[in-house]
Amino acid sequence: MKKPVMMFLSLLLAAGYAAAQPRVDGRVAAGEYDKSISVVDGAATVYYQFDAGGGLSVAVSAATTGWVGIGLGSSVMDGAHIFMGYVKDGVPVFSEQVGAGHSHHESRDRSADSSAASQAGGTTTIEFHVPAGKVPLTGTTVPFIVAFSGSANLTTYHEDTRDGGTMDMTAPK
Repeated sequence: MKKPVMMFLSLLLAAGYAAAQPRVDGRVAAGEYDKSISVVDGAATVYYQFDAGGGLSVAVSAATTGWVGIGLGSSVMDGAHIFMGYVKDGVPVFSEQVGAGHSHHESRDRSADSSAASQAGGTTTIEFHVPAGKVPLTGTTVPFIVAFSGSANLTTYHEDTRDGGTMDMTAPK
C-alpha cells in the first residue's frame, strides 16, 4: 500500500514541477521564471531557471526593435555560445553563433532544443531552452554576456549596449 501512495505522490510532484517550467514562446509572463538579472543599466533583463534535469531556460528582453543576444559559457564574447534573435517584418529570427575574438559566426553545433523571438511595444525578447548536457556550467554557475542593437540583423555592432554576469543555480529564488 505504501509503494503505490509514494509513486502517486512522486508523479504528482513531477507534474507540478513540469507545470512550473517556463514556456518557450518568446514572451515572459509575470512569475514565469525563478530568477532575473537587470543588465545594461536596466535597459535589458535576463531571466533564467534551471530544471530538475539540469537544463536551463533563458529569456532576454531589451528595449529595442533590433536584435538581442546572450552568450553563455564566457563573460566575454570570445568563446561564448551566443543565442541571438530579432523580428523583421513580423518574421522572428533566431540564431546560434560562436564568439571568436570581438566577432561571431554561425555555430555548427546547436545547443537549444527550443527557441522563440518576439517583439512588442519597443521590446525584443528571445527565449530558449538548453538541455542538461549542453549547459556550460562552471561549478554551479553559468557566466554570460548580453548585448543588443537597434538593427534587425545579426551583424550590426552593439555599441555600448552590452553587459555580463553570472547565472547561479544555487541562488535563492
